[in-house]
Amino acid sequence: MFILSREFPRPHLVSSRCIEFDACRYNGLIIRSSLVEKLKKYADFTPVCPEVGIGLGIPREPIHLEKDQDKIELIQPATGYNCTPKMLEFSDSFLKSVEGVDGFILKNKSPSCGVKAVKIYPKGEMSRPWTDGVGMFAAAVFRFFPSTPTEDEGRLRNLHLRENFLTRIYTLADFREKVSGDFSDMLEFHRKNKLLFSSYSQMYARKLGRLVANQKRSTFKDLVEKYENILKKMLLQDPQPPSNVNVLMHAFGHFSHDLTSPEKAFFLESLEKYRQGRVPLLVNQNLLKSWIIRFNKEYLGDQTFFEPYPEELMEITFI
Repeated sequence: MFILSREFPRPHLVSSRCIEFDACRYNGLIIRSSLVEKLKKYADFTPVCPEVGIGLGIPREPIHLEKDQDKIELIQPATGYNCTPKMLEFSDSFLKSVEGVDGFILKNKSPSCGVKAVKIYPKGEMSRPWTDGVGMFAAAVFRFFPSTPTEDEGRLRNLHLRENFLTRIYTLADFREKVSGDFSDMLEFHRKNKLLFSSYSQMYARKLGRLVANQKRSTFKDLVEKYENILKKMLLQDPQPPSNVNVLMHAFGHFSHDLTSPEKAFFLESLEKYRQGRVPLLVNQNLLKSWIIRFNKEYLGDQTFFEPYPEELMEITFI
């Protein structure tokens, strides 16, 4: 019997504390994110404010990144205080203390937490800042967790980025929770993720398949480690519409003798709309899910590709 709805793990996420947890911004405000607020019901969070963590108060004078030749420092301009040593120390200590992290959601453009487009000011000059920096705490996250999904709440308003981030954190959480007993756990995990893996990378999907097929060459512990390393590298890829179209067409082939000509034409038209960016991936996934139910296609029924994360998070827009 195929599965109509998955049982999902609860990913462990580290998030900037100012995003829906506490009014700890430099100006004493809290940042609203409907995605983070909704995720609280489906994930476990460890909130952190690095700036408060190094002893800066609420509210506080703003800090920013400054570049002096090749060195970037974290400075509080109003006081001249150099926060760099304490921020580096706090970042290392905090990130060494957290375990089983499936993803990070950090404050966008923050000098401590920003993952992209953070302003870097030339030291002692009045010229315009660069806008290609990374917050100092975020840079430590990338060093300690180079393959762990990391985004900011601003970028996660984008549907494509959000779909990819949610898919990655739930896939990693599922692996962390399910693949802990014996080889049969890994085999089941791999089987139900075959289509999802193909949407990310055919090359890495084949590598994982060969690893599972030759499991007797490694101990289970080594096998899990090798599999996880490849899995994380694969999930760093950004699934593109052509790859998703190939997977959708592969699944569609299972119904080639069951559907009427108008039904086939309707699906292919919807697929073309997705290819052109006119409808989201979810539209075509749900079309196929309706036929999986109708024709009782057991193989497709529990493929994670059709429901990679909780349906309640599958909204077109988040603010």
